[in-house]
Amino acid sequence: MITISEVQDLKEAERLWRALSPQETIFDEWDFRYSFYKHKPYPLCFLVAYERQADGREEAVGLLPLEHNKSWGGLEFFAEEHCEESRPFIKPGYENIIPKLYEATEGVVKCDDITGADKFTQSLPIEDYIYVLPLAGLETWEDYLKTRLSAKKQRNFRSDCRKVEAAEPKIFYARQADIDFLFHLNSAQFDDSYLKFKEDREGWKDLLALPFNWQIIGIEVDGLVQAASLSVLYKNNYLYLINGANKTALPGLGKYLNKVNLERALALGANVWDAGLGDCAWKASWHLDKVPQYYFHKGAKAG
Repeated sequence: MITISEVQDLKEAERLWRALSPQETIFDEWDFRYSFYKHKPYPLCFLVAYERQADGREEAVGLLPLEHNKSWGGLEFFAEEHCEESRPFIKPGYENIIPKLYEATEGVVKCDDITGADKFTQSLPIEDYIYVLPLAGLETWEDYLKTRLSAKKQRNFRSDCRKVEAAEPKIFYARQADIDFLFHLNSAQFDDSYLKFKEDREGWKDLLALPFNWQIIGIEVDGLVQAASLSVLYKNNYLYLINGANKTALPGLGKYLNKVNLERALALGANVWDAGLGDCAWKASWHLDKVPQYYFHKGAKAG
């Protein structure tokens, strides 16, 4: 028999997360999410599914990790604002309890960016897509161009990158302490950038103190840093997290920054180049594969 209980204590929530998380993506890592959560510590609502064993012990077999976001008054995934690929954590063989966990939520619920191959998750409405490029069989930038793009688009991509290279850009790999220039470039390029706010920047700085395989790339043009990005190699997945480019300084610089990151992923032996959630006005044009992300909304304000 399955019973569902709510956990609000942070230490117990962490224990359950670590016990049940499959750690397939970096967003499954407690330390990744907690780097953001501690700057916006909303009340927890971790829904835990237990099954009574023959010896009378209650074993946790599923977890829906939620928080109560006081800014809009409803439930969302733990540290959802800066994360993707959220999901319940389920012990293998218990996938049938996933709908029961969602049904156990109360009030207004707005869970976005849900990933999963189970039947229930894939029955949910699609919210958006993650864009990825499998790297098997690719060794160079030219391999990507020839396997993914039409002949006309190949010529356009090569032409745009040659124009940038004519300016003799200098590519460098930054130390973790040198991240402020990326915050500035991202905030200047995107009107809706969350990096405009100090508490969000502090979360990313805390994150960079963790021992993940960070890749911080900068591009200088005429002595000034005009493009930068933050990526991470996690279990052979090269995740392209944040970028920013001063496109007025040099047209095509954003595309060139993407190229540099793809080449870095290949050099590191990654299996997948993961460009993250949302098209952002470029990913579909690069003919990347689309992975659906779903949403579960409940209540009048969820919309």
